[in-house]
Parts: sequence; structure tokens; C-alpha cells
Amino acid sequence: MKFTIQNKARSLTKAEAILVFARLKNNKVDFDEFFSRLSKDQQGVVKSASIKAGEGKTFRFEKNPVLVHVVVEKIYNEKNLSLVIRKFTALLKRERLESALIYIDDLEKDNLSSEKATEVIIKNAILAHYDFSQEFKAKPKEGWPLVKEITLLTHHEAGLLTNIIKEAEIVANAVNACRTLCNYPPSHLSPDSLAEAAKTASKNISNLTVKVFDEKKLKAEGMNGILAVGSGSINPPRLVIMEYKGGKDGQKPLALVGKGITFDSGGINTKPAEYMGDMHMDMSGGASVIYAIEAIAKLKLPVNVIGFIPAAENMPGGKSFRMHDIITAYGGKTIEVGHTDAEGRVVLADAIEYAKTKKPALVVTIATLTGAVVVALGQRFSGLFVKDNLKLRLALEKIGQDSGDLVWPLPLTKENENEVKGNLADFTNTHKNNSRYGGASSAAGFLSNFAGTQPFVHIDMAPRMVAMPDEESLPKGAVGFGVAYFVELAKQWPALQETLLRQTRMRNG
Repeated sequence: MKFTIQNKARSLTKAEAILVFARLKNNKVDFDEFFSRLSKDQQGVVKSASIKAGEGKTFRFEKNPVLVHVVVEKIYNEKNLSLVIRKFTALLKRERLESALIYIDDLEKDNLSSEKATEVIIKNAILAHYDFSQEFKAKPKEGWPLVKEITLLTHHEAGLLTNIIKEAEIVANAVNACRTLCNYPPSHLSPDSLAEAAKTASKNISNLTVKVFDEKKLKAEGMNGILAVGSGSINPPRLVIMEYKGGKDGQKPLALVGKGITFDSGGINTKPAEYMGDMHMDMSGGASVIYAIEAIAKLKLPVNVIGFIPAAENMPGGKSFRMHDIITAYGGKTIEVGHTDAEGRVVLADAIEYAKTKKPALVVTIATLTGAVVVALGQRFSGLFVKDNLKLRLALEKIGQDSGDLVWPLPLTKENENEVKGNLADFTNTHKNNSRYGGASSAAGFLSNFAGTQPFVHIDMAPRMVAMPDEESLPKGAVGFGVAYFVELAKQWPALQETLLRQTRMRNG
């Protein structure tokens, strides 16, 4: 899909479709400047229709523009504009129209700057245009419906908006690449192919390198958590390490650790069938790290970032790890296996301990870790776990708002860390008293024990693993959560790092 900026004098007769923003004022629909450029006949047809606030209505004509889509809101903001653009893009695909015009200056009345409107339009058009079903379905005789060009009409200079378009394209395309990797069926995605995806994402990007630990290297390093979880599968585990050096030499890196379970059967404690269907997406955290770092590198952001993706397939088999096995993780801490379906935290334990050896300023783990967080939050927010650092927590919540990847704080306390202290080993991967309450917090407590004194944040993204098509106007499947979040985190890293330094100074007196 191509995006162009044109002076608003461009004739509407050259457009197949246009999007008209209208507002409800004093119970009447108020049309903006762009609408006045339709023919008198077209204006009459539209004005005679009844359109309520929050609705959109499509009008078809014999001459260009053949399709006029009118949306009515009391006020436009980033959220409802995102949905408008997604629905409009889907409409263009259904109608097999290849081009459209959008006049963005009309949005400035609601304090949506042309820069922000451009960013929202580009990102959401790309996200809505995405269709994973083309990977495996037979191509129709008439070809796949494709929107080839969206033109933004404005009186503003094209230069600044062109740069915003490029950045929005990089981020949105990275999100879609993440969605594709997550959507691949388990027959097409193993730990090794996850590693290959990271290598492909890093090709021809300066200052970005990829290193992969195979099973021999994992054994040599003592990464027995990753090895244990992958022991029942014919597909051996991997640890993928991506490093981008965009900051100054000596600047402490940001460490992103993403769970990469390419299929989670539950292991010996096999999941019920109804809970296994989407478990090829249990590597969503790892995928978000891969494509976030790719986008950060393409944007040439001035930050050092290291990604760690512990990848394994959790399968039952003669060599599978079992309940009450005791595993010595990287770094020497021991884990008693209370349940083989609590495997994500086991592979993350190795990765967290290894990440600490790189002396990062902050470790952030992201994982589809628990069903408990979905019960707590529903499907609109991921869980955010920050221990004893209110300023950091508030900054990370704001990053969620700024990026559109929303997070909501949940408890991470010393008591949560104590809930997973083991009887026969240092820790257990389930609640030590088998409590079924607060499972997301006890899981975060397990990870926090391995982080130790290292500044640490955990995001449980299980609620945002898949899209809600009816509410979000996105195709069914992976939503690509985390990519935009980490890009925004990298953009705000200097200020965030200063917050971390202040907290460290306060602790040290």
C-alpha cells in the first residue's frame, strides 16, 4: 500500500473513494470543508440520509468518487479515528477499490494535529489491510483485494508528514510481521525457525546482530530450564539473542526478554483441548521482541537494546520434564516443577539470569504467561507488574497509552515472591500452597526472584494475544501486541533511564 501527500486542491473526480469526517452539533450533522467539494447531487443524497453519532454510512455513485463514506462523531480522537480508518480500509477491500482520498485538515478542529492524524491513519490502514489467510488459502481468480494507494490531502508541507509516514510504516509493518509469525501453525514454526525469523528480520540492518544458542550451547551454559521444557519435543530448543547498538558506547542496554514457546501442549500435564487451540501463539512475547528490535534499528533510535528469546516446544514424550523434577537454572538457582504447564516462567528464568550478565539498566519480560491475568483484566489490557517503583510504573503506563498497547498495573510484592519459595528447591513454578488465587502475581513473583536486585518489569500479554475482531475491526488472529510498546519505550528511554538512575541513587543513599 502506497501513501502520498497532496495539496488539497486535488480534484475529487480522480478518486475512487473518499472519507468524509462529520460532527454532530446541536443534534444536527455538520459537514466540513471537504464535503462541500462533492457535486450538488452527491451532497443532496448524503444530507438526506440519517446518520447518528458514532456511525458510518456508505454512499455509492455512478461517477467518481464512486464511493463516499461518511462518519459522524461528536469529537474525533486517536481511538475513534483508529477504528474509522480500520473500517474504511476493510470497506475498500470489500468493494475492491484500489485508491482513496482522506482530507486530514478537518481533524484539526478536535486538536488532532496533522502529524498525529497522519500517524494514526497510516498505522491503522496497514493493520486493517493485513490478511494472514492469504498465506494458505488458494488465490481467487480475480486476485486478492488490495488497496494500492491512500492519498492524504492537506495544506501542510509534505516534508514533515512524509517522515511521519515512513516511521508509521516501519512500526505498522513490524507489527504485521509479528502477527504473521504468531499466526503460523505449529507445523511451520519450531524453535529453530523462530531463530531463523530473527535472523531474517536483522538482515541488512546496521548495528543489529543475532546469536543463537543451540542445544549443545544451552547445555554447556547450564541453561537447564530451557532444555527441560524442550526435552519432550523432537524440535530442540534455542536461545535467540538480538543486539542493537544505537546508543553510546558504555551506555547500559535495555534488555527485552520474550517467551518463545512455539507450541504449548502443557507437557505431561496436558491442557484440555479447548485451551490448546491457540497455543502456537505462545511465542507471542518472543515475536514482539524480534520485531520491536527490528523497528527500533530501522528507526535508528539512540538506544542500546538486547533481546533474549528462550524458544522451546512444550510437548509430552518419553524424555519430557515431569512434576517434581528439580531443575538447576542458569546462575545456580533451583526450580521444583509443580506443573509442566507453567513452563513459560521456567524458560524465562534462564533468560533473565543470562540477561543480567549484560549489566542492563532495565530488564523487561513479556510473555503470554497466565490465564489468570485474562480473568483479572479481560482482553483490552495486558498486565503490568512493577515492584516498589511508582514513578517507573506510571511512566510505563503512559508508554502504553502513547503506543496504543495498553497496560494495567497489577500487584508484584515481596509476598508474591514468597508464594513461590520451594520446599525441596529454591523455588517452585506454581504457588507453594497450590492456591488458585492471584496466579498472575505469583507468576510475576517467580520471575522477580530471578531478577533479584536488577531493575525489573514484567508484562503478561496473555489478554492481548489475539484480536477482538468485532470490537477492534481487525482480522481474527494475533494482534502483535508489544511491538509498538517497545518502540515507544525506546523513544522515551532517555527519560526513563533517568528515572531509574534517580531511584538507584535514592536506594544507595
